[in-house]
Amino acid sequence: MMAAAGGAVPYGLLRHQGAMLRATARMLLQAARRSLLPSAGRRHADAPPAPRAIAPLQRCIAAPPAQLVEHYIRWCGAGGRYDGALPPHMVSQWSLPLVSELLMQLPYRLTGIINQGVCMIVHGPLPRGAALMLHASVEQITHADGWARIVVAIVTGTAQHARLVETRLHMRVRLPGPRSARKAPVRPPDPAWQNAGTWRAESSDGLRFSLLTGDFNPIHWCGPLARRSVFGAKVLHGFGSLARSCETLAPGSFHEIEVRFLRPVVLDGEALSVQLAPEADTDGRRALRLVGAADTVHLAGWLR
Repeated sequence: MMAAAGGAVPYGLLRHQGAMLRATARMLLQAARRSLLPSAGRRHADAPPAPRAIAPLQRCIAAPPAQLVEHYIRWCGAGGRYDGALPPHMVSQWSLPLVSELLMQLPYRLTGIINQGVCMIVHGPLPRGAALMLHASVEQITHADGWARIVVAIVTGTAQHARLVETRLHMRVRLPGPRSARKAPVRPPDPAWQNAGTWRAESSDGLRFSLLTGDFNPIHWCGPLARRSVFGAKVLHGFGSLARSCETLAPGSFHEIEVRFLRPVVLDGEALSVQLAPEADTDGRRALRLVGAADTVHLAGWLR
């Protein structure tokens, strides 16, 4: 089936994205400050920065506004699926300000951080209209092959149930200095993929998802700047691809999902297929991928 996305997303939703907009401004200001400090530049050029412990962050935030939630659900093509609950993949809207605050405490080039993938475990439904309790922490930092790899964990719950949705973001950023040759990973043979459904990313979906989450990286919505990027065109947010793919699957068909973002989804209206392996492995995990034209794999992982 073709997952249907909702139409226009009003610009008025900007008023609900203050936390993320402020976090983005602070990150850009800090990145500019670091690039202008000669001592910081020499330090980063000489050797990779050493990882250090970062104190976790805890916040209690107001429930996401009803108008924002309804437009998010409609954009995902999930109308009627979340009666009294929040979509768990909406976590990017309320968690990214905390993630940004953690990343600003690390000595890496903030504008170079790449979101490589997401792991999400749903322990129970997130109720609408309830204040959310958030716990965010830097779970792991490793240096290898010229990259720093960072895992940030976010736990979302309520005052009654502290651990309803666990999310882990897998990120990386280039380190200064020489880089070792990249080894191509050994790829297992493909299963006999089954199509679970399809969806399309329209030209304006980058702007729509920015209004829904507050993530206004211009590669998602500003054509002239996006064309000058490494992608050469506007691309959809990784979380946007995950959300639309999740909602293409049968509701309630899984409680855990892990994906890696392999190639961005270009906003050109191409039909994208969500595919599943016919059987689960011995751990109960069923392979998943999002495929476009010429069998291009945009995201890949598993669910159970």
